[in-house]
Amino acid sequence: MPLDSRRGLSPIHLVRTKLATKKPCTCAKLSTLCFYHYNGQHPSHRRVTQTATTDPKERRRKALLGWGVTSPGRWSIQGPDLRGQVLASRYLLERVVGLGGTASVYAAVDKHLRRRVAVKVLHPEHARSDEQRRRIRQEAQLAACVEHMNVATLLDLGAEERPGGERLFFLIMPLLEGRTLRELVLSGPIPWTRAVTLVRQLLAGVAAIHHAGALHRDLKSGNCLVGPGESGKHLWILDFGLAKAVVSGLLSRTHRSSEGSIVGTLPYLSPEQARGLPLDVRSDLYAVGVILFELLTRHLPFLGSDYDVLTAIVNEPPPSPCELAPQAGIPAALEAVVMRALAKEPTMRFESATDFSAALAAVLIGEVEAESASVQLCSPSHAGCAEAEASLAAWSSFEYKRAHRMAKLAMRINRAWSPLALLMSLVPEED
Repeated sequence: MPLDSRRGLSPIHLVRTKLATKKPCTCAKLSTLCFYHYNGQHPSHRRVTQTATTDPKERRRKALLGWGVTSPGRWSIQGPDLRGQVLASRYLLERVVGLGGTASVYAAVDKHLRRRVAVKVLHPEHARSDEQRRRIRQEAQLAACVEHMNVATLLDLGAEERPGGERLFFLIMPLLEGRTLRELVLSGPIPWTRAVTLVRQLLAGVAAIHHAGALHRDLKSGNCLVGPGESGKHLWILDFGLAKAVVSGLLSRTHRSSEGSIVGTLPYLSPEQARGLPLDVRSDLYAVGVILFELLTRHLPFLGSDYDVLTAIVNEPPPSPCELAPQAGIPAALEAVVMRALAKEPTMRFESATDFSAALAAVLIGEVEAESASVQLCSPSHAGCAEAEASLAAWSSFEYKRAHRMAKLAMRINRAWSPLALLMSLVPEED
């Protein structure tokens, strides 16, 4: 991570020191440094930067959360600006909707099929060598192998020669509307029941990835998009940039990361990932545990410099979610699930995404049963009874979409039906 040359302190430390002393602060510069400190690169090393938030209170709130400024008012592109250009004589790039260390994502129009798509354009310097191009093809092949409602679908992989002999690689995906889990965390507290429901969708997608014979290796809140779905909020896993095949024959040629190398995003690394050891599915489940911790507490388990975070991941137990966010009302059973997911030893964690999801479902069911025992049942004449009965009838007929919809309608009419809506959130969202 870059350090301030005058004091030898990280930008996050500088921002927090300024806020603690309540002195006038050049927040635009400090917050920008804080953002790049979190993302692991100095501003001069990145092709795309973000305009700092102008509201001082909002900027300070985000800095105190340990995130820096991560929700800009607009994108500012340094380097090739492809807006308004057409790739492969087909995809008209309209606007930037996301960015990363290796690529920019554009909202675009497919001129042949007249549909809106997202185009992930790799920065040229990340697609020059044979190894880099192999990784691009691997990401595309892995994404194409996974078909699941909680994993973003890959539509196509393309390349185009640009003026000067530069070759531009791009991936085509559906254009999904919504906010990342990171943005949800920054927007305000998330009820623990909603956090659990979102993470169970994430685990369903992770289970599909593992079933296809791959590890994701870079699960994080910024890679998970939440948007409107037929049965309410829907979550998609977006990025396969560091995914790795673990089953022989899944790809035409399988390459393994060299032992001792570290891949992933620092705060979400598992202990074995941080140590450069061989990985299995439990490493991805650790990252899901970090995301769940983040949604519940609005904090990452470990903060600080690169060295501090890396050391803590390997050696220190995570803080208690209940103690870190007492106002969130996190049940003790849910905290136990989180702490198991964040265990240092892989053997102490959940064996599979399905087991992890089942443990979360048990927490929800236990809370519903406890609530039901303390609430007087509604009589048939009470508001919402007809909708509740329709929900149960649909559920018994395997019409899950209608069951979801009617349970939510009953809850809107009468909050006493909220346990029913919570129970229906546990069943599949597909008929």
